Amino acid sequence: MKLLTTKISRTAITMVLVILAFIAIFRAWAYYTESPWTRDARFSADVVAISPDVAGMITQVNVHDNQLVKQGQMLFTIDRPRYQKALEEAEADVAYYQALANEKRREAGRRNRLGIQAMSREEIDQANNGLQTVEHQLAKAQATRDLATLDLERTIIRAPADGWITNLNVYTGEFITRGSTAVALVKQNSFYVLAYMEETKLEGVRPGYRAEITPLGSNRVLHGSVDSIAAGVTNASSTRDDKGMATVDSNLEWVRLAQRVPVRIRLDSQQGALWPAGTTATVVVTGTKDRNASNDSLFRKLAHRLREFG
Repeated sequence: MKLLTTKISRTAITMVLVILAFIAIFRAWAYYTESPWTRDARFSADVVAISPDVAGMITQVNVHDNQLVKQGQMLFTIDRPRYQKALEEAEADVAYYQALANEKRREAGRRNRLGIQAMSREEIDQANNGLQTVEHQLAKAQATRDLATLDLERTIIRAPADGWITNLNVYTGEFITRGSTAVALVKQNSFYVLAYMEETKLEGVRPGYRAEITPLGSNRVLHGSVDSIAAGVTNASSTRDDKGMATVDSNLEWVRLAQRVPVRIRLDSQQGALWPAGTTATVVVTGTKDRNASNDSLFRKLAHRLREFG
């Protein structure tokens, strides 16, 4: 009798453990399949494509690739002697037309004072018209001088913000054209995460919801908040213009391709600078700050294990 009772107890305990394990796995699987998370997330940052506004020979490069620079720091210079000479020529034209305008102004003033009693109306009008023409030429010369001054200033390419120089592609002695991208600057303290969430999981994503970010190949968990959700993405099956909206390639699923929508995650602190823009991560939107009932740590850990094998 005692042996039978022991066997029944062991069987009952085993059954209870199996049921609890089944419930735990089921809840973890439900969390895995239904909760808002994605492995298709990337660190991003504000990137400035730096292009010169003047063309010419690069005479000096003051930075190296991947260097941290400050706003206003000199990056490289373009053929300053040529633009300095252009400015001097423009200043000479201004001085010439300024002197000519002064002469025409005195002449017109003298004839206007003498009046038609001493000379004809035609001569007075000619003097006034000559003054007006020279003043227009002077204004044009001044505009040319100001433009030459601006061009000379822009032969020195400076950093528009604090950040890292990347993909440096300029060298001393080569010719660079106006508007050609020479280097990219990744702004400091501008890192964020773009999580491409499946449309079926957007119901659990709202601005302000908390998020956990795990960089690929790292066990470190970063924290942030949902900043915004894209208002539209490109319709790949439509022939209409996408109007510049984001294009997201859908990953192959077992049954159906779910459209992915970019969700911008604001990092709590700029820890993201440790991971270059473009690197991947896993993002889990855990909900609001007060939400802790359904997404407790046990099931998040189990779901995380499932994702690793998924």
